[in-house]
Amino acid sequence: MLASATVLAVALALAACGASPERRTFGTFIDDQAAEVKIIDQLYSRPEFDERDHIKVEAHNRTLLLAGETSSAEKKALATRVAAELKAIDRVVNELAVMPPADLSDKTANSYITSKVNTRLALSNPIEGREGGRIKVMTARGIVYLMGSVTRAEGDAVADSIRDIRGVVKVVKVFDYID
Repeated sequence: MLASATVLAVALALAACGASPERRTFGTFIDDQAAEVKIIDQLYSRPEFDERDHIKVEAHNRTLLLAGETSSAEKKALATRVAAELKAIDRVVNELAVMPPADLSDKTANSYITSKVNTRLALSNPIEGREGGRIKVMTARGIVYLMGSVTRAEGDAVADSIRDIRGVVKVVKVFDYID
């Protein structure tokens, strides 16, 4: 529970500093951060989930993305059901793969891809006049997942701008479209 409080404190501090300029309200931002922590706590407190499962969670504007690996189709379905029970979540996107969990090398490669995507967005943001920080990036199995509040044209531009990054297998848009 201390970890949950720490994550929320950091999220509040970043929001107060304006580090995440987005089209969602401060309350929604806090709800999203809390949902990420809560779903991880709920999943891993269940006896069905163990070291054979590697579940990554991102939330944006009441949409929760689950990615990573789980050891069975039943666990994948259970993760969706547990996530859907959260009151602060309207939509669950379950991109979990049924397979052995990523090893350290794979996790490192995914983190490296995420950092390259974030760097590209920071240096040459395809969204005119907007900061790249509005786009949340998660990578699992070389698949880059993009979240944020964008127009369809902005979402397409962001996805197109990162497809050629070495190591990117596929780009999945989980955007909240505002057009």
